[in-house]
Amino acid sequence: MIGTGQISKRFFDQAEKLNERGWNVRFTATCAAHEETARAKAEERGCARWYTDHRRLLDDPEVDAVIITTPHALHTAMATDAVQAGKHALVEKPMTTLWEQALQLAEASRAHSDVTLMALPYVDNPTFLKALKHAREEYIGKITGIEAELSFPGPPRSNWYYSAEAEGGAMLDTMVYPLARVAALMGPAKRITALVNRLIPHRVTGDGGRVESAVDDNVSILLEYATGQQAQVHSIWARSYMTNGTVLHGRHGAIFMGRYGQPLVVKSDLKAPPDGQPVEYLGIPNCYTVPVPTSELEGEIVAHFVKAIRKESPLHCGIDVGMHVAEQQMMAYRSAQEGKMIDLTTTFDVWWPREPAIMDLASGWL
Repeated sequence: MIGTGQISKRFFDQAEKLNERGWNVRFTATCAAHEETARAKAEERGCARWYTDHRRLLDDPEVDAVIITTPHALHTAMATDAVQAGKHALVEKPMTTLWEQALQLAEASRAHSDVTLMALPYVDNPTFLKALKHAREEYIGKITGIEAELSFPGPPRSNWYYSAEAEGGAMLDTMVYPLARVAALMGPAKRITALVNRLIPHRVTGDGGRVESAVDDNVSILLEYATGQQAQVHSIWARSYMTNGTVLHGRHGAIFMGRYGQPLVVKSDLKAPPDGQPVEYLGIPNCYTVPVPTSELEGEIVAHFVKAIRKESPLHCGIDVGMHVAEQQMMAYRSAQEGKMIDLTTTFDVWWPREPAIMDLASGWL
């Protein structure tokens, strides 16, 4: 574990539970900027060694893989070092804060193709996976667009989240989540335009503190795809409530994920979902609630990472998807600064069995 702050807990916990189930996966070392922090976490989690230099940890022959949970600006360089050292790496979001560093990481990944590089966020939660079963022409017709958002009042603590040195803000800290969901559903976009600004410079935070904010807190992105669809994506730290959801639009239906108090609703003018129950929803006809399975440990982040390393299943959020999401974040900044639409250069293949013609709106009468 490189970085032992609050976010590292879920990875420690998941690994420990997997090991209890016979997965033979465990943390062997920790790394933090301060030795006392690294040692305390190592002792707490039963790790034999601790380091203050991540390069020394990467030299440890007992380490097969690393999870990187350091501050944002350190992610890319540490991931590049890990890949070059032959260590599998799971990188917390954002994958990068500088496009030039992302390109270096991608080059290192290509040169070490036997190394698994997983870039968060991981979107394969039960709601998303169940929604994929209904993202078909028989339910929603051709896909016509998508909207996604993660907005809330803002980080509640008056700390580094609002510091320019932390390289955070809505774009890098929270926009990555809806962008990753959109990418997983729609595939690679071709063009991007964006508006980015700081809406609240003098901010009162949830803990009652007052902070002079130096980061963007008001981000809207518009993506365009090769087949003409558009994506509207928002992350705004000025809402009075949390909204974190996605709507996939089709010509004859829609799929609502985490929207307006329901985990999953399918609107279909063509065919009722086999396990759907009719529901009154936003005044829209032909809507059905669809049950979502309970989350299983074997489907969580660390399990997915381990299975990919062991070649037991394909990686769904590798460097190719990570680079596309990162390019959207970086080019969104550029678009906002220059006031123009920008062509995107990265691409990837959608991992799920999407119908080949579901994005094709140019053939036939619709």
